[in-house]
Amino acid sequence: MLSRRALIGSLVLALAAGCTSSGGGGGGLPDGPEVLAKASAAMKSVTSTHFTIKVDGELPGVTVKDAEGDLNADGESQGRAKVEQFGQLIEVEYVLVGQDLYFKGPTGGFTKLPAALAGQVYDPTAILDPDEGVARVLAEARDAKTVSADDGDTVVTATVPRDVVAGLVPGIDADVASEFSVREEKLRRALFTLPGGAKVTIELSDFNKSVTVSPPA
Repeated sequence: MLSRRALIGSLVLALAAGCTSSGGGGGGLPDGPEVLAKASAAMKSVTSTHFTIKVDGELPGVTVKDAEGDLNADGESQGRAKVEQFGQLIEVEYVLVGQDLYFKGPTGGFTKLPAALAGQVYDPTAILDPDEGVARVLAEARDAKTVSADDGDTVVTATVPRDVVAGLVPGIDADVASEFSVREEKLRRALFTLPGGAKVTIELSDFNKSVTVSPPA
């Protein structure tokens, strides 16, 4: 007959084993490459999203420090951004529609510029571009490994080649360590850590809601 101490020890071990297996889907985590492949396919069909972007540190050639807005798969977007100029952060509003970029600083009204100039600062519409955006980044990430799967969020680490991530985040000139959070086969968060220590975080939400962008009055 087991002693009381041995019996209690056995029960504790059994409970611990039960808790471990239930959290990881039978003791295992989802396959990292498969998670990213499914997310890549799903993101190709996304028609719109709300986004936030944050740059922590210095990113060569990129003056945007953070931005937030809405965009659709037609390449239209509107929102606001904080841009660094002469050592100061300036908050601006923007509207990107058709072939035009409307830009409004802290004072005055909107200024109309060619849409091509958006890429010189940061073009958020690249996010949903199936050839340059998050779908390609997820598809071509290397050495994917799932590190956690809790409450519907699956977190996968990987390395993204510099020529792939550059289409999404300009100013990157090296392969980057990346972390992706996926829920319901859609990318919710991407964290890119550059070799120099700078970090870029992109968060996505409100998928496929109606986003209509009109030129400012």
